[in-house]
Amino acid sequence: MNIAKSLNGQTVLVTRSERQAGVFQQKIEALNGHAVSTSLIRFEPTLTKEHAKAFLKDLETSDWLVFTSVNGASFFLTYMQDHQLHTSLSHLKVAAVGEKTSAYLKQRGFKVDVVPERFIAEELADALMEHVLPGERIFVAKGHLSRDVVKQTLIPLGIEVKEWILYETIKDEQGIAALQLAMRRQSFDFITFTSSSTVHSFMHVMESYVAQLADSDTCFVTIGPLTKEALLQYGIPSETPDIYTIDGMLDLMCRLSERKLNQ
Repeated sequence: MNIAKSLNGQTVLVTRSERQAGVFQQKIEALNGHAVSTSLIRFEPTLTKEHAKAFLKDLETSDWLVFTSVNGASFFLTYMQDHQLHTSLSHLKVAAVGEKTSAYLKQRGFKVDVVPERFIAEELADALMEHVLPGERIFVAKGHLSRDVVKQTLIPLGIEVKEWILYETIKDEQGIAALQLAMRRQSFDFITFTSSSTVHSFMHVMESYVAQLADSDTCFVTIGPLTKEALLQYGIPSETPDIYTIDGMLDLMCRLSERKLNQ
């Protein structure tokens, strides 16, 4: 997305994991914003060498390979490499939940056959319904917090779905301590969330600040409807972009910043 706008010096809290925050932070600063990054969660692999034989069997007997996140794709490829699972994937049709996951896969040589118009699990399941045939087998690469929408939607249609949990989401204790310090030292124009799990981690850590945050001038920006819904559970509304990506969030924050400047 080409964003010919500015954040006008606004301060943005980025609550992504350390491995994901860098690009977001760079883009904020390139738009004349000030980024403060704190990692509340981190991701750890769940599969060991003992899983390799079953993993490879399911992969080789599947017709579709489905990724519900960039993390799922990353941990999938890392597991294949670390355990030297040298097998052809050319027989597999590939589906990705959104354009970022699709772009990541294409950069690594995959041909992506299905990407839904809206980047959420329900849309991915609906898109697969239009392409997958009864009797075909699907291999889903996911994290332990990912919902089983694809499985619940397709199994009643006679489609076999094998879900492989490749990583788990855990608390980043150092990042949490950094967040608590940052909240005591400064205020933020925007606080951003890119996942429901980050919302819940943030609110758990900042429980004593929730009422203060809800009454402040801070604008909360969530990447999509599920993250927005998670934040609403704590009584805090948020702005959500039309396109559920980091660039969509940046574009939205630039427009909100411009509006604030002209008030």
